[in-house]
Amino acid sequence: MRFDLGPLRLDVIDDGLFELRPETFVKVNQGRHASLLDKTRFRPRIKVGFNSLLIRGEGKTILIDPGTGDKERTAQVREYKMEWPRKVLPALRELGVQREQVDLVILTHLHWDHCGACTTIGAGGQIEPTFPRARYIVQKRELDGARRAIQTDDDGYLSDDYEPLFDARKIDLIEADDAHVLPWLSVHWTGGHSAGHQVVRIGTGATGHVMYFSDLIPTTAQLQVGSGMSYDETPNELSESKRKFMRLCAREGDLAVLVHAPRNRLGHLIEMAPDDYRFKAI
Repeated sequence: MRFDLGPLRLDVIDDGLFELRPETFVKVNQGRHASLLDKTRFRPRIKVGFNSLLIRGEGKTILIDPGTGDKERTAQVREYKMEWPRKVLPALRELGVQREQVDLVILTHLHWDHCGACTTIGAGGQIEPTFPRARYIVQKRELDGARRAIQTDDDGYLSDDYEPLFDARKIDLIEADDAHVLPWLSVHWTGGHSAGHQVVRIGTGATGHVMYFSDLIPTTAQLQVGSGMSYDETPNELSESKRKFMRLCAREGDLAVLVHAPRNRLGHLIEMAPDDYRFKAI
């Protein structure tokens, strides 16, 4: 799915489907949305997607959340019935993008389904950066949180996905809540889902904006301010960040990208009333 934003060309790249239990993927933080967990409305498993974002223009090639990658993921393929091989890296080749051409990789957080493609197995069997010229942008508190999580056997993180980047001095750590990586690309800490989760906003007042929500709002099932996922670490923090960035997106007319939507990946948030939003897919 390709579209233009001023001088920028953006491609939403599908990394493939996997399956989750609906009671895991949809979590209710407030009682008034308890109907979301009515299991009679769902099949035993639901298919979810993964959508990376490629940006080309202004002399830059940028990838946001490159997905799972091509390192062996036997346990995850089995547990989540994950499509394999994954699709982002082959799609880049089809789009004419060589790995050496990627300048920046923006990571919303370090869960394996979002950042696994940051590293790959080299010719000598060593783990190395997939995009050798790129700088990798991540919140410092996310790296710190991932390292703490590894010590508690949290299976959402796999250190081979990001520690080789740190060892190779390829990571640029963001310490501020809000930071401009480029004049037309900014990152904004949200927390909630993970310690250093951030959203990405692309564009300017002249071109309009695109908001990559990542796991702040992964699908339309999480449009309610009081709903989220069982993976979310801090529900109250999540709700406050959703309220802030959904309002911004709707009132500024941003185009929203939903990372885990198998369909309806791209669209606009329509504010019906305070804390009440609808998604108009395009």
